[in-house]
Amino acid sequence: MKILVFVILISCIPGSAFCQSGLSSIVRQREIFTPYYEMTSAGGKVLYLPMNYGRSAFSYKQEAAVKSLKNATVVRVDLVYSDYPAKADFSLLTKRRLETLQKMLPAIFSDKNIEFRKIRQTLATTKAVAAGLQHGFFIYFRPLPTKTSGEKEARVLKSLLMDTSLERPARDSSSTVWFSESMIMGDTAGATLPDLPANYTREITRISVEDAVSRGYLEKETAKEYKKLMDTVFCIEDKRDGGCDLGDYSIYDLPDSTVTQVLKRHKWSHSLIVADVTGSMYPYSAQLLKWVQLTLTDKENRYFVFFNDGDNKDDDKKVIGRTGGIYPVYTNEYDRVEKTIIRAMENGSGGDAPENNIEALLESEKVCKGCDSIVMIADNWAPIKDISLLSSYHRPVKVILCGVFDRINKDYLKLARDTKGSLHLIEEDIYRLSELKEGETIKIHGLIYRLTDGNFVDVTPGTL
Repeated sequence: MKILVFVILISCIPGSAFCQSGLSSIVRQREIFTPYYEMTSAGGKVLYLPMNYGRSAFSYKQEAAVKSLKNATVVRVDLVYSDYPAKADFSLLTKRRLETLQKMLPAIFSDKNIEFRKIRQTLATTKAVAAGLQHGFFIYFRPLPTKTSGEKEARVLKSLLMDTSLERPARDSSSTVWFSESMIMGDTAGATLPDLPANYTREITRISVEDAVSRGYLEKETAKEYKKLMDTVFCIEDKRDGGCDLGDYSIYDLPDSTVTQVLKRHKWSHSLIVADVTGSMYPYSAQLLKWVQLTLTDKENRYFVFFNDGDNKDDDKKVIGRTGGIYPVYTNEYDRVEKTIIRAMENGSGGDAPENNIEALLESEKVCKGCDSIVMIADNWAPIKDISLLSSYHRPVKVILCGVFDRINKDYLKLARDTKGSLHLIEEDIYRLSELKEGETIKIHGLIYRLTDGNFVDVTPGTL
């Protein structure tokens, strides 16, 4: 992810003043210029909806895919197009494309916590290359949890733990460029094939640009333009009927190795670990457990506290400070840690997005009064439901924040600052939050936050 992430199902009729205001502000928003678009690896899933060069209509299958997101948590929407002709005004086409999306999923345009971005790719210098570049929407989302999703995710966690590697290797998107609806152009050196879902009927094969021309996938004139930039074609072929065709849409899983990377950087093997195991946090739980396997010894007991925001409790019965679903364990045995996480996951269920992080921290104080090194593994996609209890907690917290795109959930900025703790992202550690005075700003991931009345406010120029 970015950052309260519910798709709020309120009435927003396309064409109404409120919806039009939101859409119009997106059209006026500053564009992001980049040579080519890369999906952000920050956990969750992405729905890619290709749109033909210069077109704004969706197919029937694309409409069905978009409408399925009514039961999902959306965090970001990227509209991607090419800069050809250079510096041309695409505001009218952008507006039409957004209106098309709004007709099918109006609620996301009324949720100010969902991030919209306009991405203009500058790689193409000719019409032929521009026509082959990706155009359309990339929608970042998670399916909402259900009454049985906790059990399903526990099974997936067990399968992840069977992998002997410390982390699942992420696709090296820096060496691969996504093009068109049917091909991926890339450099041979270091290029890796993208992941596809297990039930996907299409496979990706590597072929040369010359082979793509001979098969009729590329025109000779177009191939010359591509060869100036790339030397390989990754062709997406349907296993059932052959041919190089991606279809109407794709859904991809986005790897995020935040927990692994942060724990590699720091020697926290004696810390009390407090971890969110709700929703789709199972990939991070797998990373944590693999770290525990490497660091837990039979010479020392360790404290862990896992929380799932109230087990199977209905949302209207969750009381701040008494939500429950908290599972402490004190042990030097890895199996007990794994079994406790899985039990917490299996007992969890569907519910609202915000989590009971502070209640879990307060419980950690009860189980270990002498622990002064607290590490919390938290979900950037989920706000802190019981942030009002923060004044009752007094120990520094090292927050490992998972699922970060660019924007940081302000609840976790406040948690790290107010406890005189620190914030840890996949490639960055932020320590000086507690030093910020009222009215001062801090820049993280290119975004600027100002401390106002004890809370953080995004004051980045050009943001919605």
